[in-house]
Amino acid sequence: MSLLNRFKPQPIPRAAGVTYRATVVTLAARFMDELLSGLPDVLMPTIRATLGLSYAQVALLPLALNYVGAVIEPFAGLLMDVWQRKWLMAFGAAVVGVAVMVMGIAPTFAIMLLGFALYGVGSGPLAHSADVTLVETHPQAPDRIYARSTLIDTVGALLAPLLVTVTVLLGLGWRGLLVAAGASSVVYALIIWRTRFAAQKGELAEGESVWRAFGRNIRDVLGNRRALLWLAFLFVFQIFETPFVFKTIWLNEQVGMSQALIGVYVALEMGVGIVSLLFLDRWLQRTHHLRILAVACSGLLLLYPLWLGLPGIWSRFLLVLPLIFLQAVIWPISKAQSLASAPGKGGTVSAAQSLFGFVPFSVIFAFGAEQFDLTSAMLWTLVIALVLLLVLIALLARSERG
Repeated sequence: MSLLNRFKPQPIPRAAGVTYRATVVTLAARFMDELLSGLPDVLMPTIRATLGLSYAQVALLPLALNYVGAVIEPFAGLLMDVWQRKWLMAFGAAVVGVAVMVMGIAPTFAIMLLGFALYGVGSGPLAHSADVTLVETHPQAPDRIYARSTLIDTVGALLAPLLVTVTVLLGLGWRGLLVAAGASSVVYALIIWRTRFAAQKGELAEGESVWRAFGRNIRDVLGNRRALLWLAFLFVFQIFETPFVFKTIWLNEQVGMSQALIGVYVALEMGVGIVSLLFLDRWLQRTHHLRILAVACSGLLLLYPLWLGLPGIWSRFLLVLPLIFLQAVIWPISKAQSLASAPGKGGTVSAAQSLFGFVPFSVIFAFGAEQFDLTSAMLWTLVIALVLLLVLIALLARSERG
């Protein structure tokens, strides 16, 4: 029992007026988003065969989702700071639910494309509104609550392929799975609607227009050095993550892993990531978040050149344990601290981050890989990004001291 108590997460203090129900309902947002977005991804081979889609049509489906999201999310982020986030979350949950149901009944490519585009409309208002709400309602430990949110959404990501596998083994139709999953999100939207949320900061001043409030919040964030440093950190972290789009290709072509072995490797990564997030909650209670980030980035700077340079398959399996353990802690800390850097204006910070979606990171990286080779492009991108992250950590530490 003492061992269980030692690893049991300690309660996180909530802001005044924030209920346990509201916190649980908000934590479920990322879980629903990961689960619902994961189902069509896993089912794509079946969807392609059923509708007779070409490779180009398959590529257009996520493209429609991403580009609609890139247009909607900055505006939704600005709206979070001047409107009730509860309504944005409920709207997002309802829209993504309808979107997945449309995917489930789609008889043609055009209707399937509509479903993916609709998902792009609802995903940001659901997930990003929940992010800001969690951070604002747990001001004493924003990174701890966001670590728990990231853990829960990882479980949602794992559940999607499991549900597909069970559906196939039971001989049930994929369309029914998508319709049922979409309907569950509509029910979730009703739960959000019926949940009481605490009053939030930063709503419209008396007589102030929405557009004037947008401008005020944008100016405040642009004048906030700490917020800008955290946005720069997230931008560089996105550069750091770009090479991993090509990771499975590299493991196959350069390392010689089979498709089956790559599947085992990716599953191991997810398992280590879950363990890391469980440990992070405790780690943050004892250690400052910037020190954790410094340890993680320094460790990755040493380990990734080894991971890329050592020969053999099993060296990758050995190194994946410390690599993913360290890497998994960076996102929840940096995302939570960025949203907390401008109290009452987390939505505006989220809106600024959404603009990163217009930067073609993977295309730029692919061009570099074509000019040199994939291993060199991965090495230099990772090393340069990690050095920049360490510089930003130092600047953030100086900013906090000042």
